[in-house]
Amino acid sequence: MEFNNGGPAAHVKSAAAHKPVQHKKKSTKKAVVVSVIAVLVIALALVSTLAVLGKTGAVGANAAINKDEYQAVFLTNGQVYFGKLQNAQGDYLTLTDIYYLQVDSSIQAGATEEEIAAQTASDSNVQLIKLGNELHGPQDEMQISGQQVLFWENLKADSKVSQAIDDYDGEAAN
Repeated sequence: MEFNNGGPAAHVKSAAAHKPVQHKKKSTKKAVVVSVIAVLVIALALVSTLAVLGKTGAVGANAAINKDEYQAVFLTNGQVYFGKLQNAQGDYLTLTDIYYLQVDSSIQAGATEEEIAAQTASDSNVQLIKLGNELHGPQDEMQISGQQVLFWENLKADSKVSQAIDDYDGEAAN
């Protein structure tokens, strides 16, 4: 019965013996694919978490807001508002305790350019105005479109604007 030892049956046994090796290659490939997918999912989760933290203020521009001081917010239309910036990211920035500058000048009609320049230099009166006393009576909170903000900055406690706000607050308390 050499037929079993060296014939077609032995060849079938030999082919069957190789199948587990192919199974190991397939399972190794599956493990590599699963590992790569797991690493990609973890990386995506990490990037998403950092993006969410950046938007909520744990990281990024909100962390730079000095909550103890006032901020200046410069808009694309040239207007500058001073106040307490609550958030500096997202579609809208929130500003409270708001002040703005108003320039009053008594320039006479028909004056020459030299006269206007001299009057502007000597007669200009820059005032810090508290938001809320205007004709339309706005509340002392502003939602500013992030697209309209050029930049914002923290003010020093000893800046002229900060001192003027402190003086106004002192007078308002009396």
